[in-house]
Amino acid sequence: MTQKTFTRDADNLGQVYQFAEDLMTADNIGDDVKFPIHLALEELFINLVKYNTDGTHDIEVEIDTSDGAVSVSLTDRDVEGYDVTRARDVDIKATLKERRPGGLGLHLVQQMVDTLEYDYRDRRSRIRFTKKPGNRDV
Repeated sequence: MTQKTFTRDADNLGQVYQFAEDLMTADNIGDDVKFPIHLALEELFINLVKYNTDGTHDIEVEIDTSDGAVSVSLTDRDVEGYDVTRARDVDIKATLKERRPGGLGLHLVQQMVDTLEYDYRDRRSRIRFTKKPGNRDV
């Protein structure tokens, strides 16, 4: 597992993306895994930055690649909890005009990754997710 910390800033999303891309490319991870990993990382990293506005700690990102699969962990400290595994009330059939903001990104993450886990204790939030090759179309 390779770990890197990123300053809590949406402008660092490109660095997070590149960190994941470099590791996945080095291990010949296929696009069927890369795409959902990048989407989930983007959604979750931005949510940590956007909704934990009082947080002052860097966000830790750990990535492990093996056998074509990728596991990612994001850890945020001194924050309020927000369970990303909870089902979202999202009307995916609503038109853009009818759609209410919020929830769609997490709904997509829940559908695209193979596992999604959330652990919150002592004001530490940890999100883990995995994607394996050959599991569900993206």
